[in-house]
Amino acid sequence: MSESSLDDKVAALIRTHLHRYKEIEIKDIYRLLHQAVFGSGHPITAVKSEREWLERESEIAVPDPKAHLLENIHPEGKLVRLHLRPYLSAKGDLKKLLDAFIASSKSIKGEVSTMEAYWRIVERMTEPNGELANRFDARTVQLIGRTRAQENWPASHHSPNIVYAYKPIYRVLTLTAAQELLSKQKIAAKVI
Repeated sequence: MSESSLDDKVAALIRTHLHRYKEIEIKDIYRLLHQAVFGSGHPITAVKSEREWLERESEIAVPDPKAHLLENIHPEGKLVRLHLRPYLSAKGDLKKLLDAFIASSKSIKGEVSTMEAYWRIVERMTEPNGELANRFDARTVQLIGRTRAQENWPASHHSPNIVYAYKPIYRVLTLTAAQELLSKQKIAAKVI
């Protein structure tokens, strides 16, 4: 893929999420891009704790049949967030979701160089006269990039604004795993 094409696809992904989530902060853009590169952030090995966490989240999540089930988080559509509220509303099986999540976490092999390239796109978008210059402070974006690079691009939580406004509960899956999971349960969904 050419650099220009990559820039366009990453920028389009960012624009989509800026439009969808009005309260989004730069921390959430970082999380979006981190998930686009690394998925859940690491292969899931502690199955028992992941199962317990998923069960706990399912107990507190209010099923919502109107919410979007699958949300694209990858510039080429290869990864999605499967949102728990609509999944529960569709009577989705938690064990099958956990299995798909674990399999996805093991199959996603992100590269630090890809995260660096994605973040440089954000930096260019926030430079003076960049399309996000009035939305995010360029120096803050550069500082985040330098700091996170020194830390080897760790995973990050959502901003408090996103958590408060949207209460996100989801699992990151490959698109293929999500489609297979839903197809086997006869759950219809389109990716937004």
